[in-house]
Amino acid sequence: VGANCGVGASDILASLLDMTEAKPEATVIVKGNCGIPEFRGAEIHYSGTPELMADYVRLAVDAGAKIVGGCCGTSFAHLAAMRKALDAHTRSDRPSVEKIVERIGPMRNKQATVNTVETSEARRERRRSRA
Repeated sequence: VGANCGVGASDILASLLDMTEAKPEATVIVKGNCGIPEFRGAEIHYSGTPELMADYVRLAVDAGAKIVGGCCGTSFAHLAAMRKALDAHTRSDRPSVEKIVERIGPMRNKQATVNTVETSEARRERRRSRA
């Protein structure tokens, strides 16, 4: 189970929270783009810095990802920063959507902002009441 590409790190981390909330024991893979693609002349530029991608992998591990990586726009410099961040990181508490936005930046997919532990809990309660 997993997600990659198409969105920036904030959006993919919000999706990750939902996936790991729904099935905590699953092996979840995330590979976020290195920022959002922007056309500059004839080239596509990705806004994510190595520091942003380092924050992304720490948050991804804290959110429950078992395999993390980068997708479009991810360079050797980004991968090196991500590896260094993982080597020094000790898993911490699950991040909230608010913490993700604070550390990584705003979400591009506005629907992702409703994907919180609170709404996941509400969905679980509805499922239990139907059973």
